[in-house]
Amino acid sequence: MVDLKPIEIEVRGSDPLPLMRRVERAYVERFGADPEDKGGWYEPDGWKRISRVFERLQLGGDVLDVGSGAGQFVNCLALSGCFRSVATTDTTRFKKYVELSDDINRVDWSVAELKFEDDSFDVVTCMEVLEHVPEEVLHLGIAELRRVCRGQLVITVPYREPEPISKTHVRRFEDEDLQALFPDARLSILRRPQKPWAFVEEYPRGNHPPVIGSLLQQLETSRAQIESLVQQNDQLQGRKSIRAANWVGSRARSIVGR
Repeated sequence: MVDLKPIEIEVRGSDPLPLMRRVERAYVERFGADPEDKGGWYEPDGWKRISRVFERLQLGGDVLDVGSGAGQFVNCLALSGCFRSVATTDTTRFKKYVELSDDINRVDWSVAELKFEDDSFDVVTCMEVLEHVPEEVLHLGIAELRRVCRGQLVITVPYREPEPISKTHVRRFEDEDLQALFPDARLSILRRPQKPWAFVEEYPRGNHPPVIGSLLQQLETSRAQIESLVQQNDQLQGRKSIRAANWVGSRARSIVGR
């Protein structure tokens, strides 16, 4: 893992993207605001979480979401219109799983047996899955995610989950676990009280992440804007100095002329 301090990304205090609000409304219309069966259901922080993840995806290519759940995130991917193709897989069919777009290609394969060709997808996401995966499948599953990804691999897991952990979880993820599993990845923390998520971003093929170039471009733009503001301020201060000097000169001439 890159030896940098993890980026802190606020979740609880942020807002869902309009796209996520649209999909959330569709689920509420179908199942109600507070369904009795909570299987695969998103609490408010869930919509904020996927908003912050979506903001960091590389757009325009083929995307695979591993771990469909009730389909909230893959529906957002498909309805965004930002990807050439959208696929998803999950061995479980949740009762609330729906497809709000005909552009979704759903299969029922395990993370440990993704029957796609090597390098099939520009972006692969796997959110809230690995904490459920048995130990004997974990490393194979991660290897499969890397195998089918030719670009950006994004994984989220509970970060330092308080004990006792959820009954459906089989492991916790501490810093040393993430370091061992994803030595070449960049770690961010999706921050919320008590139960944050780790956001792992990896480029298995080692290709230069476009987001870095984008950030550098933004940084250069910001520097240029700052330099421009400094110059404007200097010019303004210069004009103020000239006006002040002119005022002093005029006052002096007025006094001398009396």
